[in-house]
Amino acid sequence: MGLIKSTVITLALALLAGGAMAQRMSPENVARLGKDLNPIGGIKAGSEDGLIPQWTGNVVGLPAGLKWDGPGTTNPDPWPQEQPLFVISADNLDPYRARLSPGQIAMFETYPDTFRMPVYPGHREFAYYPQFYQKVLYNAEHAQLVNDNEGITGFVGGAAFVVPSNGPETIWFTRTTGAFETMDGEYSDIAVFPNGTRSTRRSRFLQESPYASRSNPITAEYEYPKLGEYAGYIMTYVTEPARDKGLITSIFEPYDYAKNAREVWRYLPGSRRVRRAPTVGFDTPDGPGGLKTVDEVRGFNGSMERFDWELLGRQEIFVPYHNYRFDDPSLSYDELLTKFHANPDYMRYELKRVWVAQGTLKAGERHIYGKRRVYVDEDTGFAVITENYDGRGELWKVVLTNNIYDYGGQGYARRAQMYHDLRAGAYIAERLINDSAPMLYDVNPMKGPAYFSPSNVRKLGKR
Repeated sequence: MGLIKSTVITLALALLAGGAMAQRMSPENVARLGKDLNPIGGIKAGSEDGLIPQWTGNVVGLPAGLKWDGPGTTNPDPWPQEQPLFVISADNLDPYRARLSPGQIAMFETYPDTFRMPVYPGHREFAYYPQFYQKVLYNAEHAQLVNDNEGITGFVGGAAFVVPSNGPETIWFTRTTGAFETMDGEYSDIAVFPNGTRSTRRSRFLQESPYASRSNPITAEYEYPKLGEYAGYIMTYVTEPARDKGLITSIFEPYDYAKNAREVWRYLPGSRRVRRAPTVGFDTPDGPGGLKTVDEVRGFNGSMERFDWELLGRQEIFVPYHNYRFDDPSLSYDELLTKFHANPDYMRYELKRVWVAQGTLKAGERHIYGKRRVYVDEDTGFAVITENYDGRGELWKVVLTNNIYDYGGQGYARRAQMYHDLRAGAYIAERLINDSAPMLYDVNPMKGPAYFSPSNVRKLGKR
């Protein structure tokens, strides 16, 4: 099928330039939310062949009849008896090419003997809690990008630009979407190398997002920056490996990078001191093995100053979705993390519509990637696939991101993120919880910005 020119949007080419005037979502598209578009801008109708079902949104929270022990325990698969409709492999690739991204095709070509994609029936019955969609509607009527697309106004949490009209709005859609005020838990990041060796980093994690609070009134008094200049506060405490144990990182993430730079503070257990980190963003290496960059987490994050972004349209492609089996605590990492990529037997793909945005490195700017492409799910705003190209235009890295619907949080949650370096034959699987309890979403109250401050980081490190 290729890229489809959406009937929902008109590409506003004049707005692709960095200095374009701010604009809100068009009144016509706002009026369609909750009608032929679902409350977050996805097309309600299914695909012609039925692989994408009609969106119903008639399940909020735990589905009727499904047993679950509550937050802190694994979310059970709501469809445990389902089997793949078909499995795509290098041997039967051609009939499916039109619904695969270049990165997925490259995975088949690079790992023809092992990479497979089991495609399951699509599901669109889950919905976010009502206040989330109310925030989306408010943002649709009020939110605008400012300061050369580096900041946002008129935003109250939820998600913004759910029917994007240009590339920057598509990136801000995936950047702003978030249903949870607090997230905390413990996870493992594991790099898998082609010779069979691994590098593991295990961390305790805490994130607070004041604008995501479902108790906030949805009024102008609670728009950014009324609750503070920062979109979120993140803290990690490394517990493995032994050489890094006790390393604390605290991050202040802005909603306007023209006004505030990302602030990163680190407690170094060796010196027992807190240091402000230099610029942490763009192509700074990150994760075990340094196989990914800071700014490719969640598709793309941080300042947009080095790339020109354009919207390519909507596309129907097979993407990771509803990946409950991947989090199964009975799975060992030896079984789950096979050579070159995760074990395909525990992956799940569904046909979805995604917004496709492409970023091209600006003349005179520096980055290890010359081009990048982000695929944003229309029903969640999550970046489900990311592709990064080198300066010669050759595909280099492919990122696949799992998700689940969290019953307690009444919203979709990003899960394991897998960053594949096609040249090195290595990959990182991040936020793995098979050896720990699942993340808690909106269970514990916020501690507040002071908890993430350098002085408190110092106190936490010396305990």
